Amino acid sequence: MTILKAFFKLSVSSLLVLWGYSSNAQSLIQVPLEHNLVIVKYLEDHPVRASRNNQVCPDDTLGLPFFDDFAGPIGSIYPSCSNWQDNHVFVNQDMAHNPPSVGVATFDGLSSDGSPYNINASTSIGSAADTLTSQYLDLSGMTASNAIYLSFFYQKQGLGDRPEEQDSFILEFKDTSNAWVAVWAQSGVDDSVSSQTILPFEQQYIAIDSAYYLYNGFQFRFRNLASITGSNDHWHLDYVMLDDNRTNNADTLHPTYGSYADVAFTHRPSTPLKDNLTAMPWTHFNDTSCWASELTIQNYNRNHSQVATLDRRCVVDEILPNTSSLLIEGIPAVGAYTPSPNVDDSLTHTIVGTYNALIPTEKTRLETTYTILNPAGFQSNPIFEANDTVRTRTVLDNYFAYDDGTAETRIVAQSLGTKIAVEFKAEKADKLRGIYFHMPYFIDDSQSDLINIKVWVDSLSNDTEVFSRDLHKLRYRYGFNGFYFVDLVDFLGDAVPVDLAAGQTFYVGWQQSFGEEVPVGFDRSTDNKEKTWVGVGTNWSQSTISGSVMIRPLVSVDSNFSTIAIDEVESIQTELTIYPNPTKDVLNLELSAYEAVDAYQLYIHNAVGQEVYSSNFEKQLSVGTWNTGLYILTLRNEQGTIIAQQKIIKH
Repeated sequence: MTILKAFFKLSVSSLLVLWGYSSNAQSLIQVPLEHNLVIVKYLEDHPVRASRNNQVCPDDTLGLPFFDDFAGPIGSIYPSCSNWQDNHVFVNQDMAHNPPSVGVATFDGLSSDGSPYNINASTSIGSAADTLTSQYLDLSGMTASNAIYLSFFYQKQGLGDRPEEQDSFILEFKDTSNAWVAVWAQSGVDDSVSSQTILPFEQQYIAIDSAYYLYNGFQFRFRNLASITGSNDHWHLDYVMLDDNRTNNADTLHPTYGSYADVAFTHRPSTPLKDNLTAMPWTHFNDTSCWASELTIQNYNRNHSQVATLDRRCVVDEILPNTSSLLIEGIPAVGAYTPSPNVDDSLTHTIVGTYNALIPTEKTRLETTYTILNPAGFQSNPIFEANDTVRTRTVLDNYFAYDDGTAETRIVAQSLGTKIAVEFKAEKADKLRGIYFHMPYFIDDSQSDLINIKVWVDSLSNDTEVFSRDLHKLRYRYGFNGFYFVDLVDFLGDAVPVDLAAGQTFYVGWQQSFGEEVPVGFDRSTDNKEKTWVGVGTNWSQSTISGSVMIRPLVSVDSNFSTIAIDEVESIQTELTIYPNPTKDVLNLELSAYEAVDAYQLYIHNAVGQEVYSSNFEKQLSVGTWNTGLYILTLRNEQGTIIAQQKIIKH
């Protein structure tokens, strides 16, 4: 099977081949990203780093043991120079599903700057993509009797894009002649595997017992073959260890197989805010009612020979604009935490402590930290310490959010007229001023992909729709990690904020309109499908796709509200003049060099994308019998290229 990869000009028919991402019960579909906006934004904020490849790594020869589980600090996107020589892979805590420990290295089809290696490459065969090469290791003086093994965990797809059978994940050793030798490889997912199945991490043990590899200066590397047209064909690598005195026999006579003297966190802390919010307006925050009542903690004991007490702590701090401790919550100890998997690996804990007062008067940033207090009961080697502490950050600004800011994929409304809405609740009376849409970069930048931006209050129906900005053209932005802000304004540009009452439920979203399907960022590492609604016709249902649609409503009583700085979109340059607009009866069209445009075609669509008129170019149109409302006029040349596009209003 050939699946369309990250060349995003998707018609409904082309979407249907993406069965690996579709939801048959609803008109929603997921498609791969074309760029990694986390990397793009990082390089924008750190211009000294011209690429992901310029980290200066030492040439020190390493001894044993070699270990890396990619449990880096917040914001780390590079592999550690202490272990690795290159930086093609993306280190993250979002893309994998249930990793061995928090943090993975993700291999995909993107180059070092987060863009496709080759947007025009074939997607029918896997092409060379990312590489992760170890530092030099000293294995001199060792023999097969030293039982040296390289072990690692890998996962196909995770929360990202599924690699197909033509894609590969490869391990290579460098021998004494400096030649790279493939010692292990894994192909992508077989077509027979259900698209709804998320495959788990698997562990591999590879013996290093040949004299060709037992020398001072040995290296190993991982590579992937992928569709290099975008963020495609994901492989996630974790828990890489090379050491001696090991075994690859999984039986009771060899208890060290798969055993590591380590207890780890496997996921970041849950949000401290109620309703699973990752952000909310500071003006809405009330420290007596807006904290979450529970927290979720996930651990794993990889020490097969050790049962000990697992003691943990949760701390919530304000880190900006002030520094203060808000909560120190002791987690009930697990008196005998046995080797995983077991029922104690995941805990939903009801908070019993009391938060200190927090009355924000401006944008505020919080940090939640989970810590294992007694890791020595399970581990003694400091190489395992990085995964004993995990952190997450939460912001109180002027918008609501459920997502963590990172899109693992994109979501589109599959058919004209389909609506997607996300549910929120105002904590106080306020005015909804606009909506942030996360717009992942995509190559096709045609003028024909338009949506109707919608707001509903109390419930979802035609009667509760209080705002519609029809035929709006969303465009990718750099800046706030790809978020694009849409003001609530009418056709003349006048602000029309929506009044919200305290405690009122409201919904923000969009309706697929004219032209190509518009992709919006989708965060699969946070699951808020119960807050996501899909409308087809007059029927609404909750989403069946796990994740969070990355749209964020902005509220402010003050009309002089602030938005995150973003680049301006280039205005569409046309030579078409339309008047009067609005109109009741006649619409006049003027186009320069008219004598050269005899073959130009004129198309007019209504707000839900239905074509209501088409003809050769005309200087005057009679619209008196048309329904009142907003329309989009498109002018194409003889090659079908859009040369002008404007909105018109019929009174």
